[in-house]
This record gives sequence, C-alpha cells and structure tokens, in this order.
Amino acid sequence: MPNTLSDQETILLIADLEEKLLDGFKRTDLNTLDLLFADGMLFHDQYGNVLDKEMDLDAYRSGMIKITKINVSKREIRVFESIVIVSASLFIKGSYSNILINGKYQWLRVWGKVKEDWKVISASCTGISV
Repeated sequence: MPNTLSDQETILLIADLEEKLLDGFKRTDLNTLDLLFADGMLFHDQYGNVLDKEMDLDAYRSGMIKITKINVSKREIRVFESIVIVSASLFIKGSYSNILINGKYQWLRVWGKVKEDWKVISASCTGISV
C-alpha cells in the first residue's frame, strides 16, 4: 500500500514507532513487539545469527534477551515511498544468552507498509568499539 503521508509526517510517525519499539524491548512487551514486527521479518544479530520474527519473540519470551537500558545517541530516518530506513546508535545494557551487554551498538531497521500498518521487515545490529 502506498504511503499517503508527506516525508516529514512519515519521519515523525516512524520516530514514534521506534520509541514504542525500544520501550517494548525494555519492558519485554511481547504484544508490542508482535504488533511492530512483520510476519516475514528477518533480524541479523550482533553475533551473525539470522532470526525470524518467532525466533526473536521466543528469545524475549524465554528470557534469553533482557534489556534494562536503551539510550539513543543518534538516529537518522530516510523515507523511500513505502519503505523507511532507520539507522540508530544505541547504548544498550542487559543480557543476551547470559552474556552481559553493556555497550554501543549500531542498528539498521527497515520499516515497510504491511497492508495499512508500518512494521519492521528487517533489522541488523553491530557492536561498536569505542
């Protein structure tokens, strides 16, 4: 479905959805994550694993991923009609598969129009050495 909003309106909408997504990560809010992830989503994590939506949700559901803090230091949002790319530098604190996380990461998320709603269709995460 085509995007009927202006680029600026789309940027504001995606910025709001990004905040809801980050809050969903922190609160392990599976309903929010399920709502914002597209059914065919693919995620490349910082260890090179490729996860689909259910695998990612299961990681939160099982407690394998626990996020206690997320701070965004830089975010860029680019609109390409019905696709939006978000690049964000994040400080994340928590744990992943019993490995402590306490550092900076660069995320790339792709939002796409799925029927009438914006959903994350792809994402990747890379650790940043500071």
